Amino acid sequence: MAVSQKQIAEQIGVSIALVSRVLSGKAREVGIAEATIEKVMRVAEEMGYVPSAAALTLKGKASRTIGVVVYDFRDPYFGPIIEKLQARAHEQNYSLVIAGFMGRHPDATDLAPLHKHAINGLIVVGSSDQSDWLKSFQSMPVARIGQGSPKDPGVRIAVDEQDAARQILDHLVSKGWKRLSFIGANLFAHSIRFQALEQAAESRGVVLERHIWACDGFEAGLQATGNLQGGDAALVCATDSIAMGALHALHESGRTLPVIGFDDIPAAAQFIPPITTIHQPLSSMVGRAFLAVTEPISAQEITLPGRLVVRHSA
Repeated sequence: MAVSQKQIAEQIGVSIALVSRVLSGKAREVGIAEATIEKVMRVAEEMGYVPSAAALTLKGKASRTIGVVVYDFRDPYFGPIIEKLQARAHEQNYSLVIAGFMGRHPDATDLAPLHKHAINGLIVVGSSDQSDWLKSFQSMPVARIGQGSPKDPGVRIAVDEQDAARQILDHLVSKGWKRLSFIGANLFAHSIRFQALEQAAESRGVVLERHIWACDGFEAGLQATGNLQGGDAALVCATDSIAMGALHALHESGRTLPVIGFDDIPAAAQFIPPITTIHQPLSSMVGRAFLAVTEPISAQEITLPGRLVVRHSA
């Protein structure tokens, strides 16, 4: 339960007005003794007093509150990002207000919590090329962790897809694989990932097939791999969750093929077999996003390198 100025005043035995003046930084203007100021500040800290965002805004001060919009709470890739955002907010004395979409489709109801709070900036977690809803946040700093449209306001922070594709292709080609099957869902981020792989494959003389499914995650990998005929193509999956479904289908059918995922979610290393995947630099991505909304920068796009983590799946 939040501690009020009234509770602090009762604890010390002074008026609420005196506590208010001390906490607002106006105590010395009206001649309140230094000893009293120090006592009020000490008791406020001991009781865990936190000024409300609304009160700070009315006084013309920043609320130190950042909004976070998550495109899909079920996506295991987003969990570690939210965890790192919370840790960064804690370190820098900020609060987070988190909202999200059902099925990745923006709705005004989903965004209502952000408009109820006096947020100073907005961090979007997830990729999309359709973000008209962002127009209502153009008056504040915005950062997106993921792919987006150049027309969107704010800064986009994402992994270098072209470099990641080159790492994947070089690894598979070095093992003699010249035929690849890409498995993904009908999502913007997966489309960008395929395009990068397509360019890398063409320059290396590799045949690349595309398999896009209406479902996503484990189910997409399971269905796509189950429907693939033959066994002469390595499988490159848009996410680790899809790779898990692909590996499950291969196990059920008794087949063995190289499988590579993307994101390096915690479960990728724990899966059997452990999944070869592209590790995304989440700490750096979160740090850049947080900086972009707390100390606005001029850059519109920040691309960071990923790293191929080779495990037993490929």
